[in-house]
Amino acid sequence: IGVKLLNRDSHSVSLTSEGKEFVNYATQILALQLEAENRLRNIADGRKGYLRIAMLSSATGSFSRCLEEFMRAYPGVQVNVDLLEGADMAAALSKKSHDIYFAHKHMLPNSADINFAPLGSAQLHLFVHRSILSAIDMADWSTIAKYHFVSTPAEDFTLSDNISKVCANRGIAPDIINYYNRADMAFLAVNAGVGVAILPPQLKDFYNCPNVIGIPIEGEDATIYQVIAWNPHSDNPDVENFLRLPYLAGIQSPG
Repeated sequence: IGVKLLNRDSHSVSLTSEGKEFVNYATQILALQLEAENRLRNIADGRKGYLRIAMLSSATGSFSRCLEEFMRAYPGVQVNVDLLEGADMAAALSKKSHDIYFAHKHMLPNSADINFAPLGSAQLHLFVHRSILSAIDMADWSTIAKYHFVSTPAEDFTLSDNISKVCANRGIAPDIINYYNRADMAFLAVNAGVGVAILPPQLKDFYNCPNVIGIPIEGEDATIYQVIAWNPHSDNPDVENFLRLPYLAGIQSPG
């Protein structure tokens, strides 16, 4: 490509500054190549339809029900799924990089290019190690403040903002000692006794962690609203087929 990518001598090889920059592009190029090859093989095998879905780990229940129904009705459609965290999900929604999104309502951009339907709501939970459960009083958050917290990073603003507001509204400033790039890693840290965490309740179903006890946090500031979102201008017919699933129709109907 006309620039030097490597520093090489008789003892070592290292990347130049141009090489370090190029690695990011090369990684994306290789990933796109593998995705293209996979898609073409699926078409050759008769799977003409294609859906790309982005989901949060907290949406596992709704997503798995939908996927079961969809694959039973449309076995010839290839479904690719990306498990994203909050900041990545917000970016995917803004870029309209997927066909379907299982997300939280506060992640949605203010745009006419995204429609959504409710999937329900849930209360954030305080997750603690079972060894300290007896010392926790949800009516007195000073009993919680004395423990270390683990959390997703500040870049995951959709969840970190919720956690900050919940704690501030209850008079404490969490002592966050570890940040993890995924919410489920924070959950696993609670199981190991590293600290306590405020997370969506569905993570308890996603992982078998016998040491973790979840306690619901009351109040509107701890409520998360789950949605399924899509681009209404998409010309992919499988998007409409997915949105007509009986499970989704039952959720969206009155009562």
